Amino acid sequence: MPAAPLPPDERRRLENLEDYAILDTLPEQQFDDLTLLAAQICGTPMSLISLIDSERQWFKSHFGLETSETPRSASFCAHAILSESVMEVPDATLDERFAHNILVTGAPEIRYYAGAPLVSPAGFRLGTLCVLDKKPRHLLPSQLQALEALARQTVAQLELMRTVRRFEAVDGARSQAMSHLSANAALMRQFLEHAPAAIAMLDRDLRFVVVSNRFLSDYHLVERNVVGLYYRDVFPHFPSRWKEICPRVLCGAIERNEAEEFVQSDGQTGFLQWDARPWRDAHGKIAGIILLTELISERVRAQRIKNEFVSVVSHELRTPLTSIRGALGLLAGGMAGELPPGAQQMIEIAQKNSDRLVLLINDILDIEKIESGKMRFERKPIKLMTLLQSALEANRNYAQILDVSLELQREDNCPVEAEVFGDENRLQQVLSNLLSNACKFTPSGGTVTLRAHIESASEASNFGAEQAGAEQAGAEQLRSGAVQISVIDEGPGVPAEFVPRLFEKFAQADSSSTRKQGGTGLGLAIARAIVEKHGGALNYRAPQKINQGATFQFDLPLFQESESPSGEAW
Repeated sequence: MPAAPLPPDERRRLENLEDYAILDTLPEQQFDDLTLLAAQICGTPMSLISLIDSERQWFKSHFGLETSETPRSASFCAHAILSESVMEVPDATLDERFAHNILVTGAPEIRYYAGAPLVSPAGFRLGTLCVLDKKPRHLLPSQLQALEALARQTVAQLELMRTVRRFEAVDGARSQAMSHLSANAALMRQFLEHAPAAIAMLDRDLRFVVVSNRFLSDYHLVERNVVGLYYRDVFPHFPSRWKEICPRVLCGAIERNEAEEFVQSDGQTGFLQWDARPWRDAHGKIAGIILLTELISERVRAQRIKNEFVSVVSHELRTPLTSIRGALGLLAGGMAGELPPGAQQMIEIAQKNSDRLVLLINDILDIEKIESGKMRFERKPIKLMTLLQSALEANRNYAQILDVSLELQREDNCPVEAEVFGDENRLQQVLSNLLSNACKFTPSGGTVTLRAHIESASEASNFGAEQAGAEQAGAEQLRSGAVQISVIDEGPGVPAEFVPRLFEKFAQADSSSTRKQGGTGLGLAIARAIVEKHGGALNYRAPQKINQGATFQFDLPLFQESESPSGEAW
């Protein structure tokens, strides 16, 4: 028996059939009802809903026939799906296509076949609704019409099942999503209830979307439902500068402030540390601002008390310590007569320790002045080369004691007449700190180099990019029109793990270094603050190789004729 040719759109037809997910499913009453009606209307003992797969015909419903599938090669329906209307075979034994078909020559001994194609909405013939008989016959036109109508109802049932299945899948996904959403909401509630930070999420109109319990308690809002309210309605004393901050955050910026004075909703004044950054919706678009805050009023008050205490104690210690230091100097100089060798040695030790105490007190007072804004800077034009040479001379004796040479290098692009604008004494303080540190860490016989170089914008960017970790120990991009001053030693460099803390107050690499090298741990913090007050940046550059030497660099703006000298507390 010749097999039926494949439809021209066979691949897509099979894909369409697979999309219904009907093959190999259990019998269902709505389909059995259709084959029953077809058999009764047409007066045949057998009726099938046959779906043509790639290698078989599978029966979703089979009335009067026990088998659930047969090979496609023996299928009448494989021929029927090539026709646009009902295919009728009055006597299979007389039709050369089916005369030798195993379903004709053997059980169930088919003689009559009529099959109406099952045409999907996409236009593909998926199979047939067919009726079979064991004797030759013809159907009436009304019966053929009814068979076509039942075929359409069969397709409608397939469509309904597919739609229901899709809705169930969507509903299942929705239920799963709702379950995840509910779980996430519960986690969010737990987080907001127990988070140690004050957190608030605002939409683009600055209305509260979510707030943590800590936020409500910190700002005395526990009795209010602030969700949905505008920020300015909750905090009437809304700082005017936030009108500039919020648009920047909504454009993707991250803003923060370490200590800002603010007025609470009840009118009380306090200090606040905050961080504002954008939050994004499911599509990745900025949907508002997330605000993390911490009340630091007590911390600020304690810091002020501490600073005042340190200032008072330092001032009170300085006067008697100066007298002690002077007396020790007189004794060491022989003003009280010659001292026994043992006593002379003890006097020298006491004198060195008193000198260290004076330096410590001076450093503490400088830090206190800087933090309180009371340090005065007498700014004026300064000859750069004069400034650098004076710094070298001031530290040359100390370098000689350590058997270290000091060298001044002026790059070709740095003119001799170059001037900077600043406080000469404070800049000398910075240079002395850096030079003395470099001498301490340079081995005997080594050299400390003081270098001046006019910085270009591109070089500044490259230098800033080389700094890595912990704000790169103060790295910032330098700007053109600035002079870069470098202090280069031949020591081992700063331990990598200590670099992030390099410019912190009282920070020292380790106790052994402290005992060996001395120092208060305040010098770099003071130097950095002074440089920043001059509009520059103090940076550390690690050695590229072991024992190659470390470099401290800072930049100062070159003096412009339009600048005028002034003395002020910065």
